[in-house]
Amino acid sequence: MRILIVMCLLAPLLALAQPDVSIRTSHEALARQMLADVIAMDTSVIRKETPKMAAYLARHLREAGFGGDSILTIDLGEDGTSLVVRYSGKNPQLQSIGFMAHMDVVPAFRKDWELDPFVLTEEGDYFIGRGTADNKAGVVSLVVTFMKLKKAGYVPERDLVLVLTSDEETGMVSIKHIANNMADELNMEYAVNADALSGVLAPDGSVFGYYVQGAEKGYRSYRLTVTNPGGHSSAPRPDNAIYQLAHALIKIQNFRFPTMINEISEGMLRSVASRSDPATAGAINQLLENPRSLAAADKVVSNPLISTTIRTTCVATMLEAGHAENALPQSASAVVNCRIMPAMSPGDVEHLLKTVINDDEIQIQTMAEDNIGPASPMREDVMSAIAEALAEYPGVELIPFMASYGTDGKEFRIVGIPVYGSSGMFMDPREAFAHGLNEKIPVEAFYKSLKYWERLMKILARNP
Repeated sequence: MRILIVMCLLAPLLALAQPDVSIRTSHEALARQMLADVIAMDTSVIRKETPKMAAYLARHLREAGFGGDSILTIDLGEDGTSLVVRYSGKNPQLQSIGFMAHMDVVPAFRKDWELDPFVLTEEGDYFIGRGTADNKAGVVSLVVTFMKLKKAGYVPERDLVLVLTSDEETGMVSIKHIANNMADELNMEYAVNADALSGVLAPDGSVFGYYVQGAEKGYRSYRLTVTNPGGHSSAPRPDNAIYQLAHALIKIQNFRFPTMINEISEGMLRSVASRSDPATAGAINQLLENPRSLAAADKVVSNPLISTTIRTTCVATMLEAGHAENALPQSASAVVNCRIMPAMSPGDVEHLLKTVINDDEIQIQTMAEDNIGPASPMREDVMSAIAEALAEYPGVELIPFMASYGTDGKEFRIVGIPVYGSSGMFMDPREAFAHGLNEKIPVEAFYKSLKYWERLMKILARNP
């Protein structure tokens, strides 16, 4: 009886602690349920449940009215299952508009997290779970928007194409397959990628700006290796493999790749200048006038966000040397990871590394290779459409953005399809924890993004 009385007294408080979904629209409630369902699927390389997720999404799309010929399931074996959905428009002569997201996530382990990473938890103002920020909220937002428009009988002026990939976090085999084998069939004028950190809130909650990603750096790793006869540590030789490699790494550390400013990095720099102190703003403006100004570049690179957008970077990330503590090393090797500007080729980077090291005894071997895509032109029609779709944030500054990391968008850019990263969500980037522990997004940001995607699709569909 005492327990019953306590429970009765606590019942109102417990009710308050639970998320109240009754005040949500049916569309929002469905989106929340679908987000919970897909978060529960471990689509990382551990359990590889993208086939399950693709089947789940395809079923919902069919129930919304998309015919079997509109939904293409692409089974790539170990690389997962992807989904391509065509929303047919009135005028098949017009090129389609693409919308992208990826279903896979990086691994997460219950022992590391405060909460179960594969259970969507609404705690305070946040949705918590693996993939909330990267990128299942984006997947769900796009799918439920397609469903809502289809159920309402909406017919776009042109085709809309949804591309959901299965291995963006690993080999990107799925997007490469789609880009290389289906680009002509999809006939996309351009695509919008939901896999983006777009709306940025300042620590005080005010709106900082909205990044529109139009480019990303390429990725390539090199292994530097030095070999040596070695010997006993009691008789040191002047040509020690570890020291020789260390000298090369220090040269790389001190080397500055040439400054390269494109349309996107220029937009980022101008935005930063407008918010900076006079000294920083002056350095940025000087750099824009003369990209070869080392003095201006030195002042600018103190900001890591800016420095990564104006030049290629190479940094040592792994070391391996020696075979015994009492023996001189017979070999020493290091991995150097480079993030390459769109206008620079991997061949240029390797040539510069060899020139900087200036040591023929050091072998340079390409390890991880990745394609490098061009920058997308920052089209006025796309930018104005995004601004119009962000109705909850009137007057927000749209900032061109070049990512120093990789996304699926690069593979479409390589085959000539411009891609623009835009999520419709606003948050403090310090709180996302994408790829980390307790990944989360603001609850209201998720619901507002649903309105954003509906507006954006309608705007882009009517603009030939």
